[in-house]
Amino acid sequence: MFRRVGLTIGALALLVAASTGCGTKPVVGVLLPTTGEAGTYGESIESGIRLAISDARQRGGLPTGFDVVWADTQSDPERAVSELRRMVAERKVKMVIGGATSAEALAVVEVLDSLGVVCLSPTASVPGIGQRSKLFFRLYPSDELEGQTAARFMFDRLGQSRTVVYSGGGDYSTGIEPEFVNQFADALGGEIVDRVDLTEPDWRSASDRVLTASNVGAVYIIGYAGQILEVVLHLRERGWEGRIVTTSAFFSDRVIAEAGAAAEGILFPLPPFDRTSDQEPVVGFVNRYMDALGKAPDVFAAHGYDAMWLTIQVMTIADPPETNEIRRAFHFGMNELMGVTGPILFDDYGDVKHYPKMFIVKDGQVVSYQRYITTERERILREVQDLLVTEGG
Repeated sequence: MFRRVGLTIGALALLVAASTGCGTKPVVGVLLPTTGEAGTYGESIESGIRLAISDARQRGGLPTGFDVVWADTQSDPERAVSELRRMVAERKVKMVIGGATSAEALAVVEVLDSLGVVCLSPTASVPGIGQRSKLFFRLYPSDELEGQTAARFMFDRLGQSRTVVYSGGGDYSTGIEPEFVNQFADALGGEIVDRVDLTEPDWRSASDRVLTASNVGAVYIIGYAGQILEVVLHLRERGWEGRIVTTSAFFSDRVIAEAGAAAEGILFPLPPFDRTSDQEPVVGFVNRYMDALGKAPDVFAAHGYDAMWLTIQVMTIADPPETNEIRRAFHFGMNELMGVTGPILFDDYGDVKHYPKMFIVKDGQVVSYQRYITTERERILREVQDLLVTEGG
């Protein structure tokens, strides 16, 4: 599934196999919010993780003694920390896949050094978190990149120099909003006409007043999927016809299906995972996922898959599977893997070097905006050619 650019994991594993002893077993913790506010994300991530384990087992790629300890954080940062402590105390866990949300990641990162646990977050995006611990790594681009990408797209590609920002509050929104504002207003010279606080009970009334007075052609919605859906439905119900740009959190098949026709045309940045790609390793992953679950994977399932697949490689070469060896494997043993979410290479702060691209909801499906534009151009060209042939005949 992964392709290697340089030294292969298999070759590196052979180098250490002869010296592998029978000490600490490679036990990995998985901390996910499978219930609560962020439950929909946790469920998707878990599905990807389980598929990665299944793939590795079928290929005989699991390290000897490999085991996984699961826990539901219930979307509660404090519970995430307590479950991590329990894993360490009861199972001597030295590595955990966790911190799925920014709030949970911020809580977990504060105890990693004292517990001696390496954490790989599949989806946390809060800026600067890797600077808090050398034991923290993540596969998801920072919010600062997402906010900047959305701002440049709205200003340059959509030609919208004025906008209203809808903000949902919390660590996720406070991570993205300043980056969007700095890029859109300060760097590009756009105007943030107003801001609607989604934590206020009367935000709908405030929205009505702002949209009526501002006459903007595009809005930017920052929040988790449920909050975004509420704003989208509100805008559609009042007949607003402008462009809607939002965050990657909207990419939930459940939420998009619930939105129905209201989701059509919504734009948002995502990490470089395009499930419509015809290239490996994406094609194989999508096909196996659909065979196993009967639906296409979303970006969170893809990051869950890459998180566990990478973890298995790390625990294969970490000898023994202790904190320092695991951390060393992340920095020096990977040498750029090609995952389903793109090339995996970490910087000095544990951030993956991924850069978001814009996607659009078209006919209920999430597709690359560039692919959408190319397809639309080809469609228009065919229609023009058909019209010329008809008129000429």
